Amino acid sequence: MVDEILKFTKITFLIHIILGSIFTILYWIPEISAPIFGLPYLIEAGAVSMVLGAAAAGLVASSIFGYFAKEWKEVKIVVINELVWLGACLIALIINIGVFGLNVIMSFIFVSLMFVLFVLSYLQQEEIIGELFQGK
Repeated sequence: MVDEILKFTKITFLIHIILGSIFTILYWIPEISAPIFGLPYLIEAGAVSMVLGAAAAGLVASSIFGYFAKEWKEVKIVVINELVWLGACLIALIINIGVFGLNVIMSFIFVSLMFVLFVLSYLQQEEIIGELFQGK
């Protein structure tokens, strides 16, 4: 396990901060974001959207702290939390593709990208990725 936070992991946190902030804002203004996702705005859906925005804000905040952390052990649980959240989100998006239709593509691309980046960050930090490529 690498003790310091690798540059790739820092970049992953930075990308998450930027893209996650955009989605957080979108979820907090469901009157605007619902039509972007191809859904009619309903007050009930708006309430759920704002709760999702609150969760996204918490994850973005954890990435901000992760970006400024100095050691891997300080942020390992944050990365594991992101992996669980993003993996579950991918499953939910796939299951509900009929609700969202093609408008889910933007969310699917964002969530998939972040999931891959956090997986690669975790594997690099835990020095597993080198073993994968070296055949150990």
